[in-house]
Amino acid sequence: MALILAYQIFYYGPRMREAEELRRAREAAEMVAEQERQAQEAADSTLAAARDDARLEAGHAGDGEVPGEDAADDATPYGLADGGLPRARAASAATIVVETPLYEIALSTTGAEIRTMRLLEFETHGEPVQILRRADSEGMGETDLVVPLSEDRGAANVILHGETESVDLSTVRFDAYLDGGVEPLLDGTTIKLDNATPERSIMLRAEGPDGRFIEKKFVFTHDTYVVRAGVRFSATHFPFVRQVEWGLGEGMQPTEVKHDDDYHALRAHLRLGDEYHTKKRGDFDEYYRGTVHWAAVQIKYFTAIVMAGEPAAGGASAAGQKAANAITASIMLPAPDRRGTVDQTVEYYLGPIDYGVLKDFNRGLERNVDMGIAIFRPVSRIVLWSLVWLHKFIPNYGLVIIILSVFTKVLFYRLTHKSFKSMRDMQALQPKLQAIKEKYKDDRQKISQETMRVYKEAGVNPLGGCLPMLLQMPVFIALFNVLRNTIELRRAPFLGWIDDLSQQDVLATLPFELPFMGDAVSVLPLLMGVGMLLQSKIGGGIAGPSSSATQPKMMMYMMPILFTVLFYRMPSGLVLYWIVNTVLSVAQQYYINKGADKDDAAKAALEQKNNKRTKTAKSKTKPKAKGR
Repeated sequence: MALILAYQIFYYGPRMREAEELRRAREAAEMVAEQERQAQEAADSTLAAARDDARLEAGHAGDGEVPGEDAADDATPYGLADGGLPRARAASAATIVVETPLYEIALSTTGAEIRTMRLLEFETHGEPVQILRRADSEGMGETDLVVPLSEDRGAANVILHGETESVDLSTVRFDAYLDGGVEPLLDGTTIKLDNATPERSIMLRAEGPDGRFIEKKFVFTHDTYVVRAGVRFSATHFPFVRQVEWGLGEGMQPTEVKHDDDYHALRAHLRLGDEYHTKKRGDFDEYYRGTVHWAAVQIKYFTAIVMAGEPAAGGASAAGQKAANAITASIMLPAPDRRGTVDQTVEYYLGPIDYGVLKDFNRGLERNVDMGIAIFRPVSRIVLWSLVWLHKFIPNYGLVIIILSVFTKVLFYRLTHKSFKSMRDMQALQPKLQAIKEKYKDDRQKISQETMRVYKEAGVNPLGGCLPMLLQMPVFIALFNVLRNTIELRRAPFLGWIDDLSQQDVLATLPFELPFMGDAVSVLPLLMGVGMLLQSKIGGGIAGPSSSATQPKMMMYMMPILFTVLFYRMPSGLVLYWIVNTVLSVAQQYYINKGADKDDAAKAALEQKNNKRTKTAKSKTKPKAKGR
């Protein structure tokens, strides 16, 4: 009961409050966005009217152009922000698409950045998920973004930093070349990678009139979510540059049907030296100095990570906006001059939060996988390994969970047996304990002494029924963490309407909402409640043996109802595990009770037989009366 209350207080309650905060934040964000849209429409209308007036006055009414408009842009193509390089304009931006069996990336020649990334092996609403957040993308799903955190930059955005000035490459116009070619790639070019063409590179170059240049290079591989990115420029033309900042753009956008799941899991993770920093959803702007390893942003199932080619002294930053449900991060690396050129390379991982894949980097990235609090993480890793290993032989994760439940039941069989036996023994002692309470009802100390004496004489441990259950809790909590967060369970079907073991099973939707349960009709939690009620009736429930002396009738029904409500919105995989566990517990308790009843009957028969023998022996040894 204490564990249930702790769950309600420390997990379920805060999540409900956070969900309410998210709802209010979204409403506020929508209101602000609508006000901005209306203001922008008004401004555009005013500007259009002014331009029409200008055309009429210049005698160019109807030709659709304002004299000198493009010339004005070209007249000032160089400045401090873009380092004397061609300034990007929307009309001149080109998009290059790279498609592999794993993903589809769109590179923009504006800033030489990754603007969108779709993961082709993962879907939401039948479409590949889009993980990179964009304030201006069309058809990319809801972003809820109010104010861009990084001023409309894409992933792999670069800023060259000096002590007093900086060059933001997001404002620079680049030309794109494939594998070192000499002809620029045209807008809309698609490059496909497969087994026959496993790797391609795209070099993007910007040049100024004085010979200065900056190159950004991307290397794509067909079978990995890692993209290698590099920047190269002349130290002679940019002598002030001391550090290069590599960013993650706008961060990540929600990919799940329930956006709150992603917002609740939204994090920024930074590693500098042996220190790990984590920032949850909120308003913050933090900068850390040290030996830079990586910076990451993640949602529930996917992550974007930028990793230094080699750990180096520098810094890492993370910024968040709570109202926008947005977080971004970046790393800042030193820019040493080697023979007049600065040449730097980093790696981007843009993909699923897969424990095995992240661990293989050997950089501590696996710490970003939510395995629960530290004390339960080793158990969670064992559970995850077991799930993945069994899935190699059994293609259905629902069946894997059933087998895992049976295995854990066998593993804890002796503990559970002792627990049920202790409950039954406690039930047998209830008449004696009740008699003690009535006899010494005004002396609490005497009641305690006599109660412990009865326990000792009967060889019963009063904690024997609870302790085995507590020992099983780490496994249950580990399963909860794994089934709720692991990418392997995302969209994993079981049977029938249960098409996602990581989510609540929904058979139908009600036209109204029920308190604590919502509007979904879920079958598994109801089956679990029925099983727990049956378990409680035969004396092996979580509330203890069903005896009028030990628990009121109401408690016998309240515990299954309470657990049904608590589990109602939990992942169906977790509820499935608990159902199987409950069914096996009922069978085990029935077996124990049946054996105990036979033992009781045998003891009663033996005692009756002994009593008869005693009476017979007494009657034979009774002396006869003497005659007179």
